[in-house]
Amino acid sequence: KIKNYIKLQLMKTNRQILGMSLLLVAAFSVTSCKKDPVNNPPRESNEVEFFLATEIDAAGQAAEYLLAVPDITQGTASVVGNGLELIEPGYNTWIFPTEHIGIGLKYQKGDPGLGLGVTLGPDGNIVEKGNQIRIESRYTTYGVFQSKVVTGVGGIQVSGSDDIHTTFNVIDPAKGNALSSKTINTTNLTGNGEYATLSGIVQFGENEFLTALVPSRINSDTGEGGSSTGETAYPDSVWIAAFDQDFNLLRVYGDDRLGYASGRFRSQYYSTIGSDDNGNLYVFSPSNDDRSTRPAGVIRINQGEEKFDESYFWDIEGSLGAEKDSKFSNVYHVTGDYFVLDFRRMAEEDPNQEVARPNALAVLNVVTKELTWVSGLPEYTKNPMFGNPIAEDGKLYIPVSLTTGEKPAVYIVDVATSSAKRGIEVDASQITAVGKLKQ
Repeated sequence: KIKNYIKLQLMKTNRQILGMSLLLVAAFSVTSCKKDPVNNPPRESNEVEFFLATEIDAAGQAAEYLLAVPDITQGTASVVGNGLELIEPGYNTWIFPTEHIGIGLKYQKGDPGLGLGVTLGPDGNIVEKGNQIRIESRYTTYGVFQSKVVTGVGGIQVSGSDDIHTTFNVIDPAKGNALSSKTINTTNLTGNGEYATLSGIVQFGENEFLTALVPSRINSDTGEGGSSTGETAYPDSVWIAAFDQDFNLLRVYGDDRLGYASGRFRSQYYSTIGSDDNGNLYVFSPSNDDRSTRPAGVIRINQGEEKFDESYFWDIEGSLGAEKDSKFSNVYHVTGDYFVLDFRRMAEEDPNQEVARPNALAVLNVVTKELTWVSGLPEYTKNPMFGNPIAEDGKLYIPVSLTTGEKPAVYIVDVATSSAKRGIEVDASQITAVGKLKQ
């Protein structure tokens, strides 16, 4: 039975956020393999809700719940008697390809990735939807394209070929989460003889998507952890590839003002490209290659254009001043010209970590070229952990968890003021994602 059972304080309010409720997922530590069944009581439902992956406790056990709440701007919540408990925890990424469906992905290092779909039931609680998913090829990057979830993994060896390939997997919620796959050759896409690992899937117009290319020499040392990236002869170049819905290469954008555009965590590649409200694509480079002489910065592809805008360049590293060594991992477009980036800021006394994760957020206006640290968040010296966020009406709703005893909460970041306020708090060890679902 679940030890230290969490008392239910599910917020009772009919207030809607943007005409919808929000779906919250929380992760909970447990001390027993046996889990009590959750009896979801009926309730008056609004139209949307919220989500999370789990945190493993000291006993090496965990439980994961998906919880629907009508408002995430205030109050408290608990999963007791109200959440959908997942039989197998660990879905650390949640993607919402349509307003009715959420797709959870479970990264398993070198093993096949797993996935499942959820939706809102008639009583407003979260229920599973469609088939469970098994991604045999693994995945290292992901995104939404044409109301489907697309994942990709590079470094694929194909029998009879010395080239390096990439396998795409497409999850179609309209067909019960049907999975289709296609493997393509990603060697010499840029004409330089190297192969590419893909980072990010961003729709660009109706019938194509863009992805960043991380280059590597063939037969280079890719290191440990399942990474498919090795040393490149072109650390001072950035490339973006355009593909159609059948994964045919349409064009490649190249520039030498930045290094490659991708956040990194072990073998995962996080998207650092994003479109504004007008369909212009901004390409952010964290300058992760130690051999690169280029600063962290951003350049732009204007909507409908087939080359980079040569008149646009922003040296983000220069805007950081004394904190120029701070690195970002993810890029989130919020509204208009505003993006939010998650950074790793360095404290004088930094706790030992296997990998340095982001601990601060900054608002960037890509037109005025202003960078402002977000106030109102837990101090970065406490190493707050950020979950998967969503953006609505000029605000970023992002889960924030701490390992110092405080309860996790959703913070609402207002990009106009570069400030955050604490929203709903959950009786849990961690909130890993927030999303919206509509009935």
